[in-house]
Amino acid sequence: MRSRAEDTWFSREVEALAPTMFRVAFALLRNRTDCEDAAQNAVLKAYEKLDTLRERRYFKTWMIRILKNECVNLMKANKPTVSYDAQPETGYEMTVPDLDLNRAFDTLSPDERFAITLYYYEGFSTREIAALCGVADGTIRSRLTRAREALREQLSEKEAMQ
Repeated sequence: MRSRAEDTWFSREVEALAPTMFRVAFALLRNRTDCEDAAQNAVLKAYEKLDTLRERRYFKTWMIRILKNECVNLMKANKPTVSYDAQPETGYEMTVPDLDLNRAFDTLSPDERFAITLYYYEGFSTREIAALCGVADGTIRSRLTRAREALREQLSEKEAMQ
């Protein structure tokens, strides 16, 4: 049984992390409903396993890892999704207001979108992202490089057509 103070702390942390969780889930799932499902499942699992968190200062990283696993589980289930274009009010446009950039972002692999979102939008280091993904730091740097090149290419093609 948790104390009221622990519950309050957990609620406050989750509330503060909610925008980050949405952006991270959206980078992987690209569907608002799936993002909400993944986030809700992640919060529930985190609450159930809160006693396994060794240090509170690692809550954000711990929570993002749980969320990533939930997103991967949803992707593996091949759950039918509605296309991103069919959902005009995703809320993600507030973070990336450039529609061309959003479309270019859609062409990246889920791993590249995850790395870009955590690195540029959430301020994680490549080392932290590598720990979350269970890969080497160099792998994350490579994903970021490939993603930047792909985005640059997509956007320059778009610009050339205008």
